[in-house]
Amino acid sequence: MASPSLQQPHILLANLRNDWSIKPLLQRCQELVKVIDDNPAKELHVIFPWLVEGIFGSLDGVIGGWNLRLLQARNNEYNIAMEFLDPMGPMMKLVYKLQAEEYKYEVPVTCLPGPLKSSILEGSIPDCPLFHNKLRLPQSGHQSLNLSLNPFEYYLFYFAMGLITQRNHPNGQHVSTSDSAYFALVDTYLKYFLPMEGNVPLSPFSGVRATVPSPAPRYPSVPFAGYGFQSTSLLKRHISHQSSANADSAAQETWRSETLVQMFVEIWLHHYTLEMYQKLQSPQ
Repeated sequence: MASPSLQQPHILLANLRNDWSIKPLLQRCQELVKVIDDNPAKELHVIFPWLVEGIFGSLDGVIGGWNLRLLQARNNEYNIAMEFLDPMGPMMKLVYKLQAEEYKYEVPVTCLPGPLKSSILEGSIPDCPLFHNKLRLPQSGHQSLNLSLNPFEYYLFYFAMGLITQRNHPNGQHVSTSDSAYFALVDTYLKYFLPMEGNVPLSPFSGVRATVPSPAPRYPSVPFAGYGFQSTSLLKRHISHQSSANADSAAQETWRSETLVQMFVEIWLHHYTLEMYQKLQSPQ
């Protein structure tokens, strides 16, 4: 195969797809490093959703990805995966390159945890900045409602969902969480983006500065007339997450930390009843 770098986006994606199932993980990661380094964001934008799904698995669980939860430290591929997905590794470099260009990626609301999905579909968006101003009306002929996420949010969404969608060990064998690549990455991300001392490091990649997401307006109104919602607006309460729309240095340091915490909470912890979810969302 010709060098995977500096190709047209769809040709690049086709070549990567062809090699995905036949080449060992080390070789695939080495080629992906070159692709990420050599190509501009407009080419990488095309392969990003496929790559994220190929690593963390599909939202319906059909594609297992690298199955990081079952990847143990004794496996030869463990260190390869950990280095590629490290906060300062090649995959995060790809995320920052796309973030700088403000690309958006959509995920279906139907793939969210049960009570969160039900709350949104009933017309009440959670009081969490992660979902404000992110909902997209279905296009003509489609019945799905989607969330529009930036690259960092999209990456973390699939990473968090990987804990829920990845299959159990085929033989029912117990897998130690302490040796699991998935839980090691959770620990690594928490320590990096939520340090106990000091500040979260800025993007470590020279020439790549991720764009700070703009805060949602304080009083947005997103009418969903004609879609079957009882409420005329998905957003019932104003947003008080940030007091200023200016992306200052503090925001540059903290937005990734906030996104990480919000994503883990929304995806991992909201698996109780809709009634309990709504109660927790109600003002005290």
